Amino acid sequence: MHESSAEKLREKIKELKKELETVTFEKGLAAEDNKDLRENSAYDYWDQKESILIIRIHKIMREISEIYKKPYAKKVAKKQTRPVVKKPTETFPHKWL
Repeated sequence: MHESSAEKLREKIKELKKELETVTFEKGLAAEDNKDLRENSAYDYWDQKESILIIRIHKIMREISEIYKKPYAKKVAKKQTRPVVKKPTETFPHKWL
């Protein structure tokens, strides 16, 4: 079930990326036609269209990641142990005793 829906979303991303290439090219042509981008409505149009496509691509990518997201698993903290210090079994008399 997950594979078919994810595959459809991947196909949609491919389509959007092809459209994005065209839009980016058109945006470049619009910028080239009129160097003053402050008053270039064609450039503004293609720039907005490019932004919308990028947002849609990212949204679909998030949907794909949600499909494959693992269910919440409770994390178990490992019990921290202190290093074991061995006590000497025999006691040796000190020189001063």
